[in-house]
Amino acid sequence: MTSQQQRLLFTLPVTPGYHTWVHHQGTADACTKLLIWLKSGGILWLKSDVPAGKSHLLRALFEEYPKMGSVKFQVEQAALEQIAAWLERLEQYSYWSIDLPAGQLPRETAMALFHLIERAKIMGRPLLIVWRCFDNALHPAELASRMRMMERACIHPPESDDDLRCVLKAAAQQLCWDIPDQFLKVMLMHLPRDLDTQLSALHYLEAASQTERSRMTQAWARQKLNV
Repeated sequence: MTSQQQRLLFTLPVTPGYHTWVHHQGTADACTKLLIWLKSGGILWLKSDVPAGKSHLLRALFEEYPKMGSVKFQVEQAALEQIAAWLERLEQYSYWSIDLPAGQLPRETAMALFHLIERAKIMGRPLLIVWRCFDNALHPAELASRMRMMERACIHPPESDDDLRCVLKAAAQQLCWDIPDQFLKVMLMHLPRDLDTQLSALHYLEAASQTERSRMTQAWARQKLNV
């Protein structure tokens, strides 16, 4: 789509497959260890120091591996209730995964995670833990000891503008949007070059383009982004 074209107002299902995941220098280690985990099993901690696309990669894996099940953090639920609900959800899957919010977990959720790790070991189920958390935020001691001993796969955000541009183009394609190069130029020149900010701006511009139906130019993008 060029800057003069307008988007058609219909939506297509977003199906992020693993083949659409953008590999760059910051994802090489994680992708290699994920491949080993899928073949050999065990427990793997997928982590990063900053937002880097871990949850996106997990969703992409679901498309390629239907035998992979996932559970999420549940607010204000006792540990035994959480682990019971998680196991009920996961029992039909050969591979287990859990996607957790960044930072230190509430104690009840942390204890539920500890029990999930132990149950995965007993049942021989591969478990992938997706969690951005520093070592000093690992509590209680039971969970901290397990997390510090397990294999880790680290994802790092794109370091170069070329890598970041590829990631943004891939994200736009999943929204059925062939993003104009001039939009990317505005974003990379005027916004912080971190993945979280850039993806947030991308989704904001995409939504605004559908709502306003206006001509999408560099000037329009600057106005929308207030830069």
